[in-house]
Amino acid sequence: MFRRLLSVTIILFALTACNKPDPHPELKDPIYSDLTASLAATSSALENEKKTLAGHEQTLKDVVPQTGQIKYAQKRVDESKAKIIRLEQEKQYLELKIEARKKLSKKSYMQAFKKGETWPDPKEWESYQTEKKLRNAKKAWDVKERMKETGFGQEKTPAPPAGGHE
Repeated sequence: MFRRLLSVTIILFALTACNKPDPHPELKDPIYSDLTASLAATSSALENEKKTLAGHEQTLKDVVPQTGQIKYAQKRVDESKAKIIRLEQEKQYLELKIEARKKLSKKSYMQAFKKGETWPDPKEWESYQTEKKLRNAKKAWDVKERMKETGFGQEKTPAPPAGGHE
């Protein structure tokens, strides 16, 4: 009798257990995860470029005067500094984007939780992937490459009719 009463109460507790919202829904958000991975990649690229800059600066110091090497060494240093600036800007952008996404994730999760809908929205993830693909796409137009993609100019020209001119 005691076992039945105990099992019934356990079942009742299991059935009536409250459904609480997730306190950290951003961890389930694939967009947030992708942005975090991008931030990690950018941070490591920034650190690598800083090491590269140090090597280029050392090369610049060791250049023999009046050999013409100083131009190339200075060019590498300038390019490396420009890349570091770009990576620092990208890192700062991603940090801000992650914070904004975290807030948006919590807000949209709570709305979906109250309505009983599934979250995250797969359409939003597809839209994000498309946007990312277009953002990272090559921005230079190459006519030859485009012709290869479309197959234009690869069709065979018809052979002239046999028998010469008519």
